[in-house]
Amino acid sequence: MRKNIGKAIAFLTVVAFVVSGALAINHASRCPRTDDAFLLADVAHFAPEVSGRIITLNIRSNQAVQKGDVLFVIDPEPYKLKLAAAEAQMDLATTTLARSEPLLSKGFVTAEQIDQMRATKASAVAAHALAARELAHTVSRAPFDGRILGLTVRDGEFAAAGQALFTLVDTSRWYAVANFRETELVRMKAGTPARVYVMGQPDTPLEGHVDSLGWGVLPDEAKLVNGIPVIPKTLNWVHLAQRFPVRILLKNPPQDMMRIGASAVAILHYGTDQ
Repeated sequence: MRKNIGKAIAFLTVVAFVVSGALAINHASRCPRTDDAFLLADVAHFAPEVSGRIITLNIRSNQAVQKGDVLFVIDPEPYKLKLAAAEAQMDLATTTLARSEPLLSKGFVTAEQIDQMRATKASAVAAHALAARELAHTVSRAPFDGRILGLTVRDGEFAAAGQALFTLVDTSRWYAVANFRETELVRMKAGTPARVYVMGQPDTPLEGHVDSLGWGVLPDEAKLVNGIPVIPKTLNWVHLAQRFPVRILLKNPPQDMMRIGASAVAILHYGTDQ
């Protein structure tokens, strides 16, 4: 009797393990999860469009700014003088052309000379517009709501056009970039519901959905020497599934939790069950 009871207990234990394993596999297939995730946002490496000395700096590193806020001002005096010179050249070209055109019919000037004057006026008008544009760009404004990162200069610094002074993070849209195994990508598509947990505040789940799937990563073995691929002579018999980044768009996440690079856990949900 006891022997039969022992067999029954052992059988039930095996069945329980099998059922638990099947349930775990089923849950994993319906709700793939990865601990290899982090937060990300789009950024703009902010550089002035004109060169000059910064005379006003209204920001500091890690400060939040709104679209249209004046971030810094470059000394406008050289550009005001340039605009004044361009305006004088434009006025001269306009006046010269206006005086000369009536003389064409009388033969005092040639058609070629008039064409040259018109070209000179058009060039002067373009130079004036360019000078006005440069003067306007001595004032740099935030193109979107965001947060300042990496600012290490202050007023008095000479800024060069095209050279970034800081990074502006777009805080209107936040993502979790989750690296899933390639074997898990088959059912994933844009719009798949997701839930993200940030390591800093794991008790606050963040809802979102798959925005896009990564379409390429660089393998460790990918090497080129002078344009020729290098193939190792030895083979690695342990084959690990490659991971691809899946970008998850978060829905109205708390801004105090959002930091680029913060560690996270991502779980996708297929079907209606959450």
